[in-house]
Amino acid sequence: MSGLVAVGAVKGSPGVTTTALGLAAGWPMRPGGAPVVAVEADPSGGDVLGWYELPGSIGLVSWAAQARSGQLGLSGHVQRLPGGVEVVAAPVEATAARGAVEVLTGTGAIRAAADTVTVVADVGRVDPWSAAAPVVAVCDLLVILARPVPVELARVVGREADLTAAGRRECVLLLVGEPAWPLDRVAESVGLPVAGVLPEDPRGAGLIAGRPGGRRAPGPLARAYGLVARGLAEQLADRRVPLPPLPAVPDALALPRGTTGASAGRTAAVLVPGASSPEAQTQEGSGWVPSTTVRHGRGERR
Repeated sequence: MSGLVAVGAVKGSPGVTTTALGLAAGWPMRPGGAPVVAVEADPSGGDVLGWYELPGSIGLVSWAAQARSGQLGLSGHVQRLPGGVEVVAAPVEATAARGAVEVLTGTGAIRAAADTVTVVADVGRVDPWSAAAPVVAVCDLLVILARPVPVELARVVGREADLTAAGRRECVLLLVGEPAWPLDRVAESVGLPVAGVLPEDPRGAGLIAGRPGGRRAPGPLARAYGLVARGLAEQLADRRVPLPPLPAVPDALALPRGTTGASAGRTAAVLVPGASSPEAQTQEGSGWVPSTTVRHGRGERR
C-alpha cells in the first residue's frame, strides 16, 4: 500500500538520511504492492548526490521544475542506487534544496506521489518553520530519530504534542543505540511508541552512505532496518485502510416523503461500526531480514 512516511529528528544529526535509505531498502515488497522511493526533502541540503556521485540534473530540482508547470509525477526524477534503492536526491546546496522543497510542497507534488508510491521522505530537522514542515503536516506516519540519552529524549518530550499534532498524527520514536532502560519505559516517558532500536554499526552506516567495505551478508544495521520497516509498513497499511461504507437506512427509519428532519422534530443517527472507538495502530516487526541486495562500491551486500 502506498503512503507518505516522513523521517526526521528534533535536533542534531542522528543519521536521518541513512535511515531513510535503509528503511526504503528494507521495506517489504508484496505482490502488486506500491514501489518504494526515498525522497531527500531536507531543506538544509542533500547527501546522496555526493555519496554516490550522481548527476545533479536528475532529482529534487528537476521534479520541482516540472511541478511548476502542473506535472506532479515522479517519472524521470528518480535515480537507482547500486542494489536497487530508488531515490530522488536533493542538491547539496541549501538554498537550492530549500527552493525545490518549497515548490514541491506548495504544489502538493510529494503528497500526490504518495498516492501511488510509498514515499520515505528525509525531512531533516522537524521544525514548524522548516520548509519541509508541510511534508510532515500531510504525512501518514512520522518517524523521529533520537539517541537514548536523557537530553535528547527530553527534547522529544517537549515536542510530543507538536509531533503528534495533538494526537491526530501517527508518530513513532526510533532509537539510535541501545537504551539503558526497557523500551516500554522509554515509550511511557516520552509519550510515543518505540518503533525499534538501530544498533551502533559504523560499517553498516558507511555502506549505506556509499563507502566501500568488505561485508557481504546483512549486518546488524541492515537487519534492524528490515525489522523496523516491516513494522512501519504494517502500521501504514492499518492507517490507510478505508472506512467501511455507511450502512443503508432501513425503510422503517426513513422519514415520510415530503417531510424533513426538522419537521419531524427528531433526527436519526447512523453510526459507522468502530468509528466511536478507534484502536491503536502500532504493530511490531517479527524478525524479518531485508532481502534486497544492496551494492555499495564494488561489492554486493545484502
